[in-house]
Amino acid sequence: MAWVRIGRVARALGLKGYIGVAGSEGALGRIQRVVLRRGEVSEERRVVEARRQGRLWAVRVDGIDDRGGAEGLVGSEVLAERGDLGEAGQGRFFWGDLEGLRVETVGGAVLGEVSGFMKTGAVDVLVVSGAGGETLIPLAPYVKVEPGRVVVDPPPGLLAAEASDGEKGGEPEEP
Repeated sequence: MAWVRIGRVARALGLKGYIGVAGSEGALGRIQRVVLRRGEVSEERRVVEARRQGRLWAVRVDGIDDRGGAEGLVGSEVLAERGDLGEAGQGRFFWGDLEGLRVETVGGAVLGEVSGFMKTGAVDVLVVSGAGGETLIPLAPYVKVEPGRVVVDPPPGLLAAEASDGEKGGEPEEP
């Protein structure tokens, strides 16, 4: 049974135990159970109700009936069993499907592997961990997900190594 991250509890909503989940693009509307994980503590809960509310999902889980209970879950990761999610859709991916994939440039240079994600509002960002440390790569048109890997055709200056090469050699001057 593989559990994948589909969001994070951002805040309590209302007085009846709803939690506001950020980072989910609709999976919560299709599943019947989740795992809420905070640090080393994980607990499986049945989803009683899930509906879109602005930028969050308003979710009520079994056993949480008031605001205090919901506030105790703030900061928890929300996970779902991968098999319950179905397919993400044409050209779309669940974050959990990308975690652990090798990330390389179109030239074949290995940057590391996908270790996490950031939701920024404008565009999601891949967190890539490699020998050179952590690199943040926006999920933009120059990023392609292929079977078993993520390929990046980075614009100049996106990757730290390229930025430092440019500083050493300087920019070409216009005639």
